[in-house]
Amino acid sequence: MQDEKKYIVAVDLGSSHITGAAGHYNGEGRLVVDAIEVKESRDCIKRGRVINVSDVALKLSQIFRQLEVRISPYKISQVYVGVGGQSVRSVDFPIVRVISSEAPITEELLAELEEEARSHVLDNNLVIFDVIPGEYRIDGRVTHTPCGEYGSEIRVSYRLIVGNEIHKRNIDRVFEQIKMPIAGYICTANAAASVVFSDEEFRQGCALLDCGAETTTLSIYRDSHLSYMITIPLGGNNITRDITSLHVKESEAEIIKKAYQPQQDDSPRVDWGLKDFYFDEVTSKEIEDAITARMGEIVANVKSQLLNTGFSSSLGSGITLIGGGASLKGLKELLEEETHLEVCRGTLMGVLLPSGVNGAVSMPVIGLLRKGTNVCAASLYAKPSEEEGPVNPDSKRVRSGKTQSSDSNIQSRFTTLWGKVKGMVDEES
Repeated sequence: MQDEKKYIVAVDLGSSHITGAAGHYNGEGRLVVDAIEVKESRDCIKRGRVINVSDVALKLSQIFRQLEVRISPYKISQVYVGVGGQSVRSVDFPIVRVISSEAPITEELLAELEEEARSHVLDNNLVIFDVIPGEYRIDGRVTHTPCGEYGSEIRVSYRLIVGNEIHKRNIDRVFEQIKMPIAGYICTANAAASVVFSDEEFRQGCALLDCGAETTTLSIYRDSHLSYMITIPLGGNNITRDITSLHVKESEAEIIKKAYQPQQDDSPRVDWGLKDFYFDEVTSKEIEDAITARMGEIVANVKSQLLNTGFSSSLGSGITLIGGGASLKGLKELLEEETHLEVCRGTLMGVLLPSGVNGAVSMPVIGLLRKGTNVCAASLYAKPSEEEGPVNPDSKRVRSGKTQSSDSNIQSRFTTLWGKVKGMVDEES
């Protein structure tokens, strides 16, 4: 009998597309992406926030059914949900704990500290989606491997990924409607970085700029830790709308945006190869002005964030672009000119993909699979284990922060499923 696969399932709720994926780790500890399914979300998700709960629920139901067909006979029992969009950002939250110098630091202590950070109460209707450990210090000394070390005081610099309470409430409503437990919320930007950057780039300092349809997310890493994350409420759709304001159809505006070529010199600019388009009321110069003005606004916001944080000088590996807007011509050059940093487009690292899958487009959801730790799908023909351990070889500790009913719902569904299968077998015998 073939070995049971321990599938991780994740979903990215983007402003232009909802993407679901299922994957597992092979015998070599490498992430294998088995299936990716995509649905458009333009009318039901705005700036990363769920607007129409029922529409998102319907699209997710379709995605999960399609994923189950691809990984049959496995059935999805829970999913990880990526968090991003407007209002989502990082907040520093250091914890200092006096400990016994006679006992070593354990995983249990670190889990306890993380739970304390996750339970922190925020003001202004903000909630915590994810908690990302940063720098560890034992008696003032920096360490990357605190477990097993001794000291009288430990300090952990956590990054709380926070967002508007309504944002989380609507996501919860979606999954309640389709009766699918949430295994945990994961910061999408941090997840994407895990499949884009190498360990060396993390150590040298780097920034990830995810250029989405409605938002642009900047995440900054220094000394291998997430130092800052912010969502800018501007994206590629803003450029498209600026072009349509010049009396151009939206479908044509999208094509024009992608075909745009920036001015390289003082020579007259023509139609960027768009010979099939004839504009009665607008010139190519007006379109170019609209594109460059909005692009400049996005870059100005990124530059402002870098200057305000003071991290520009510590980004030895520069800025990496991902997302649909990363392919916009001229963006890379403008970022380099304004930030004085090296800029490149991101490539997927260390992941096996099915044929026909565009890894560049799917980086966020693939990163969510990489960050997931627990089994999210069970075989119809295997009796579930009462205690399922982590499936991610890179994770030493199971991520906390599940929904309160998640464990009981999963066990209930497993038990019911096994009962039905067992009953069918008993009847036939």
